[in-house]
Amino acid sequence: MNYPQQRILIIGGTSGMGLAAARSLGQLGAEVMLAGRSQAHLDAALASIEGRAAGYVADFSDPASLAALFERVGRIDHLVLAASANPAWGPFASTPASALRAALEGKLIGYWQSLQAALPHLRRDGSVVMLTGAASRTAMPGTAGLAAVNGAITQMAQTLAKELAPLRVNVVSPGLVDTPAYDGLPAPAKAGMFDAAAASLPVGRTGTSEDVAQAIVYMIGNGFTTGAVLDVDGGARMAA
Repeated sequence: MNYPQQRILIIGGTSGMGLAAARSLGQLGAEVMLAGRSQAHLDAALASIEGRAAGYVADFSDPASLAALFERVGRIDHLVLAASANPAWGPFASTPASALRAALEGKLIGYWQSLQAALPHLRRDGSVVMLTGAASRTAMPGTAGLAAVNGAITQMAQTLAKELAPLRVNVVSPGLVDTPAYDGLPAPAKAGMFDAAAASLPVGRTGTSEDVAQAIVYMIGNGFTTGAVLDVDGGARMAA
């Protein structure tokens, strides 16, 4: 793929895996556009990206905001959906339905609305990459809510790969990755969780945002891949 000729929008690209993908794509010469809810976070993210990059404030839970975003962005070749909010963590017996509803709104519905708004602007034979999570592919107690949301996204993506063809639609499914999402944990608790996970994985470590960015770049660049789920989990599916 000739990356310098590609215009790529990443919704949720101001931190973590989305930002790592933006940096990698920028280094390859692509024109990278980020969408996020905070101008301050956009400014900080853009300062770390090489090459052509732009940022747009948008709320992917709001159809009007998404419509305005795509009117400003114009034509794009590829769309990366990396945003999420309100994950439904916790044991099934004590996780209220309201938490699941919030998680569905914060990710599945957000992805749905974002792609609907993007379709008139997406290159017909371009691509969409959706980020999910290993909970949808591995039975881990305490993650039923995550599994429900991310599993739904996976099935949606595989159906859309046929319905929207020749647009390619793929999924990247990360395992435990050290991102700002875990910064709210006390340092000893976070270290203990990551150390225990690393010891259980065949690769002997947990993931980085750069690991996931490489998978996103691959999914964008490989024109013979669609309806695929790429697990970037260190072998968690085998270790569970």
